[in-house]
Amino acid sequence: MSQIDRFEAKARLENLFAESKANNEGAGIPEVVEAVLGDDADEEIVELVLMAMEDSGEISSEEILDGILKLHEWRLNQT
Repeated sequence: MSQIDRFEAKARLENLFAESKANNEGAGIPEVVEAVLGDDADEEIVELVLMAMEDSGEISSEEILDGILKLHEWRLNQT
């Protein structure tokens, strides 16, 4: 697993949201996590993000980005 470039992750996330909006579709959590983490996205981190977002209500894309990056960093520190 590698460090994630925040600027690039934000651009990928914004692109995903723009495409989803243009297609009148929502973006699923697995797609959001993959947009932020790229190749570092896996089932475990998707599950962690799902649990974290279950009761989150409305949150901004910046908060989503920060949360996923912090979970990723936490997981890297656990290994």
